[in-house]
Amino acid sequence: MYRLFCNNKMLVCRNFFEQCLYNEYDESLCVTQAFENTLNKIKYWLENGEENLYIDDVDNEILTAVFRSLFNYAPAAGGLVLINNEIVAIERNGRPDLPKGHIEKGETPDIAALREVGEETSISNLEIIRQLPSSHHCYLLDGQWTLKQTSWFLMKSKDEFKPKPQTEEGISKVFLLNKNNVNEFLEKTFISLKETLGEIIYSLQLTINN
Repeated sequence: MYRLFCNNKMLVCRNFFEQCLYNEYDESLCVTQAFENTLNKIKYWLENGEENLYIDDVDNEILTAVFRSLFNYAPAAGGLVLINNEIVAIERNGRPDLPKGHIEKGETPDIAALREVGEETSISNLEIIRQLPSSHHCYLLDGQWTLKQTSWFLMKSKDEFKPKPQTEEGISKVFLLNKNNVNEFLEKTFISLKETLGEIIYSLQLTINN
């Protein structure tokens, strides 16, 4: 199943998967009626739709062609960092979030995640534990729809928590999530993050605080 978030709404393709986004496709599909119908449906949802959109009856090759034609891709990576048995969070442009950023040319997602977390929080000696599910959201930039896929990694650091927010990236605060503030964080953060990692964040808090 593939889920794409736009503001507070969600596109769900139950028979389509993340890896399909990068498949090769036959460009002749772009002149078919199925392509046009699907493209128009998703564009209308992006621009005017207020409810979630579910697509279950479209061939995966058509969906791949539509996504590849409609969106520019902006790969990113970030971390859910455990330190002192709590989770590192940030406040970016007034909204709670987890540290993340764009993957630079030549970087792998895991290396980018370690770099971005370090830059945005000044936490060092980071170690990746495992990869987590990726989140997908889209936005309009200079008249072009952009799809950001964020590869997330569970990390840890044994260093003392002495953060320094990267203010030039709009980060005003680096703080720790615990059982006292995790619900507020999940209520106020981005829906793509909440829906993708919310259960993991909440279950980690239950585990490490009991």
